[in-house]
Amino acid sequence: MPKIDNEAFEWVTRKFARGLGEEESAQFNAWYAADTRHQGAYVRAMAIYNAIDLATAPQSLAPEHARAAKRPLSSRRGWMAAAMVACVAATVGVMSLSAVHDDKVLATAKGEFRKVPLQDKSIATINSGSRIAVEFTQHQRKIELQQGEAWFEVAKDKSKPFIVASGDARIRAVGTAFSVRRFEQGTEVLVTEGTVEVWSEGRNAERRQLTVGERAFLAPGASPISVSRQPAEVSRKLAWREGKLVLKNQTLSDAVADFNRYSAKPIVIADAALGGKRLFGQYKLDEPELFANDVSTVLAVPVTITADTIFIGRQ
Repeated sequence: MPKIDNEAFEWVTRKFARGLGEEESAQFNAWYAADTRHQGAYVRAMAIYNAIDLATAPQSLAPEHARAAKRPLSSRRGWMAAAMVACVAATVGVMSLSAVHDDKVLATAKGEFRKVPLQDKSIATINSGSRIAVEFTQHQRKIELQQGEAWFEVAKDKSKPFIVASGDARIRAVGTAFSVRRFEQGTEVLVTEGTVEVWSEGRNAERRQLTVGERAFLAPGASPISVSRQPAEVSRKLAWREGKLVLKNQTLSDAVADFNRYSAKPIVIADAALGGKRLFGQYKLDEPELFANDVSTVLAVPVTITADTIFIGRQ
């Protein structure tokens, strides 16, 4: 590795593995300001650090749950060097697993995920702050998404259609996988396997067929169904299943909104002018402070972290 990259990785591992003392902080600031190449190397080092630090996603991101102990600094340096050479990071998503044997309502708290086997061997993976009602009858498998988002892996059973209701939106599938997210202004559907049919209840509106990699948005009322093919965006939006937040030219406002879906410590953009800034990167969902520090470096803006809030920009 070039000397500058080695120096950058050394600073990153020190800073995030154990923190910098006052003297070290002054040394880092001097090194960072001395050369624009140092700044570029530091941003690259952070990106790789974040990638290899995407450890197992916790069952809950609430602060009362203890976080796994950090690897020793010497071990982390080894990982960083390997990442620089191989540029490979492995991640595993772990969620709570429970089963549904009777009709019931399933809910998750903020920062909690649940992976739930249903009676028909379908699986519902429920995102943070979400609620679904399960109702299986002799003729139909029905899920009502009352709040939030869930991803469904549907077991094949042509005799019993699998239908998800979200407001007046309806999504029907047989042997497929898709997600449904409910917003105040409508419902988003993302298809990861097979084909689904979408329509709106209560009006003689169109029905649309969606296949793998397609996204639909169903607004209430007489609005037409918006359908687009966005396989990369579908994958990005569903990274939460692995405990990740992926940014590919998203605005700071959108990134902050996504973090705030999961974190008990909200992020506030103190300077509204920063909201439209575009960002790239990937993070663990329970590391809003790391994200904020990266934003501070990339956008050259101050970040203030208090006991209960993270502020980005000058207040």
